[in-house]
Amino acid sequence: MAIFNGYTGAKTCTTGPRSGAQGAMAWFLAAYKEHGAQNSGIYNCRNVRGSSRTNSLHGEWRAVDFGLKWASDIPAYDEFAEQLRLNSAELGIQCIIFNRKIFSGGYENKGWHRYSGVNPHTDHLHVEFSWGAARRGVADTVALWDKELRGKVTGNVKPTAGTPKPTVSKFPTDYKDVAVDGIWGKGSVKAFQILMRAVGHYNRAVDGDFGYYTIVALQKWLRGLGYYPSSKYVIDGKAGKATYKALQSFLAKKGHLDTKRWLIDGKFGKETIKAFQRYQNTQNGK
Repeated sequence: MAIFNGYTGAKTCTTGPRSGAQGAMAWFLAAYKEHGAQNSGIYNCRNVRGSSRTNSLHGEWRAVDFGLKWASDIPAYDEFAEQLRLNSAELGIQCIIFNRKIFSGGYENKGWHRYSGVNPHTDHLHVEFSWGAARRGVADTVALWDKELRGKVTGNVKPTAGTPKPTVSKFPTDYKDVAVDGIWGKGSVKAFQILMRAVGHYNRAVDGDFGYYTIVALQKWLRGLGYYPSSKYVIDGKAGKATYKALQSFLAKKGHLDTKRWLIDGKFGKETIKAFQRYQNTQNGK
């Protein structure tokens, strides 16, 4: 057992799969089948959800999301996360995020730290690989993970103090591309609600209703991105000029709203909606 030291961030998106990530997922789905194992994602060319600046390692095929179906299995996944940390050098794992905790080989202290990102990672265990591990063959990766992890006893791993356990989720975790048609209909709203659930701002029904709770999620999300500061605006569930100006500024920054042609005027019109829909289609896994 040894702890990985160092961290290499993502720079761009790649066009082909990395066999190491595929091998790790194959091992996990077989080993944790009885614990509701599911593939919550490998490749996705996008920024970190909730961030407008940081590239996701999913875009380089160097990250996997090990999904769980039942909240009652969080303790088993906490133990699994600790096994991965303790064997991270052998496995080439440079970062792990789960249940509001993070381990990173780039930190001076190689233990667990409280994770304050917008996505609490309570329904999946996020794992990031070094380039060496990502390029390892599928069969070699499966064999290595079996060798390092099967039958290991690592002790009791306690969840971060004060962390509530989620209830069993029956909600979708991803969505198909929405139509870029400038119509803010149920399909676009549902996709937005799913995205807001993923980043921890929305816990209501995915019903396509752009009402109070969905608007609150929008305002909280924009505040977290720095476009809806508490010094100027309140989170009131009412979508007005301030909310839409903040959204337009964000979409312009991301390159989806051309401010040479369209004003940041606080109006949720057709071009703003189309820009928002284009952004939504960069945040899903399909």
